[in-house]
Amino acid sequence: MDRRSLLSALGLGMSGFAGCGGAVDSEQSETPTDDGPDRNASAMAEYGIPSTICEEEIRADPGIAAITDPAFGPDWDEITPAPEYRFDDATTLSAEQTVIGLEGPDGTRAYPLAVLYIHEIVNDAFGRTDSGERRPVIVTYCPICRSGLVADRRLDGEPTTFLVSGLLWQPESIRQAASERDNRTFGAGRTGGETDLARGGNLVMYDEATLSYWSQILGEAICGPEAGDRLPIVSSTVTTWGEWRSEHPGTDVLLPPPHSETVDS
Repeated sequence: MDRRSLLSALGLGMSGFAGCGGAVDSEQSETPTDDGPDRNASAMAEYGIPSTICEEEIRADPGIAAITDPAFGPDWDEITPAPEYRFDDATTLSAEQTVIGLEGPDGTRAYPLAVLYIHEIVNDAFGRTDSGERRPVIVTYCPICRSGLVADRRLDGEPTTFLVSGLLWQPESIRQAASERDNRTFGAGRTGGETDLARGGNLVMYDEATLSYWSQILGEAICGPEAGDRLPIVSSTVTTWGEWRSEHPGTDVLLPPPHSETVDS
């Protein structure tokens, strides 16, 4: 069973989130693309589920393609989103749908969960670094745990692309609670904005630069050369599209594919 099938089996379709089933699916159908470098594990890896996560080979999830070249517009009124991005048969982005909002010196952006539910990772550049350059960021969401996280995607000062591994890993409950307490992660529901996090198998990301595995809900590397390192968190807001647009009338909003390009485009 792949991850998209798992979400369907748990009742997490586009009509809403039914909670987390707590399952971790280690069965994969794809041929590994690369064995990767040394899969050394961080100290926390053995206390998560599965404890053998670092023995899993690097592979891109065939059903969940991260967005690597996002496109933006003032709204969705001039496009016809594919059915998988619609909610309650709406043909546009409705006011009650949840978005993750970013504010910066160059304006504001909104990332609808309608898109993040399908693609889970958006590689973008927003805000400014200390040197005045555009700041490389990732906007992420795990539908199973209802967890969001926005972070700087530079490693050793260089931007890298983050992709969906196709694996799930559940950290210790104390680590998940600490991540939420420290405002590293946040809970977001399909509509209405913020919600509680759920426990269960969490999105495992990997970066193209080092092929390290990263826990999305912690923003921390589990395995590989970056094991134990944390991504710097970028401040964000969870709200509805209607509220965000009212407060930021000139905002841009992420457009779904094919307007935005994915890793397999």
